Amino acid sequence: MNLTVFGRGPTGGPGPITPRVKLNGLERLGLAAMTLKLCAQLYLAILIGRAQFDLPAFAAALRQAGLSVLPALSLVAAAVGIILGQQAAQTLGWVNLPELVLVPIIYAVVVELTPLLVGVLVAGRAGVALATRQASLVSSGQIDGLLVSGLNPIQFTTGAVLPAMLAMSFALTVWGSLVALGAALLWLAVVADVPLYLFQEALRQALDPLDLLEALSKPLLFAVVIALIATANGSAAGRDASGVGQAATDTMIAAVTAILLIDLAFVLAPWS
Repeated sequence: MNLTVFGRGPTGGPGPITPRVKLNGLERLGLAAMTLKLCAQLYLAILIGRAQFDLPAFAAALRQAGLSVLPALSLVAAAVGIILGQQAAQTLGWVNLPELVLVPIIYAVVVELTPLLVGVLVAGRAGVALATRQASLVSSGQIDGLLVSGLNPIQFTTGAVLPAMLAMSFALTVWGSLVALGAALLWLAVVADVPLYLFQEALRQALDPLDLLEALSKPLLFAVVIALIATANGSAAGRDASGVGQAATDTMIAAVTAILLIDLAFVLAPWS
């Protein structure tokens, strides 16, 4: 199957499309690194006034990366909060030490579960959509039109999507944590008669500024990695239409794997 990589011409513009054999993992990693470089160049050019930001594409990416995920995230976060609240209520029935029970639950919800949940949902919605769009441009030959117009295909597709994924990942993490903690608090107040001040005290003990920084930085890192994986897989889809579906599948598998490995790195980090 012929695949395509996008280079830069001698004048700095997008170069020709080069047929390639199937890209291996190292080549896809290089393509992801090139994607990050091209996006950084685009944002720098926007800041100094040499390029324009595609606001319509950014708005569409915001809806795709965040608003379409919001109902599912709210439902799952509420379910997670109720499940953990029920487990905490059962534990409090055996051990009457609310702070001992609530502190690890609050930490797990805010620092571990919610960022992972947001990362997986963003990968399944925005990441797969980005890979599919990039692969569709390649398989349909529309890449040629972009190149003739002087547009870099990677900057055209990923340039507006990456900031949207970053913004919505941050917002969804905050919202998901609030929903999960609120559901857990409500369940504990009704089932286990846990007073509000005990929950507030446990919240203060469970999370310090570094924990909050970790909880908010994880989804941002997930979003960057998801966008790079999606772009690399979509760009390597080739001219065969079946490559579009393969790019979507590869993106989901690789993104979830990367999210779990990154979270493991955070857990094993010396500062953790």
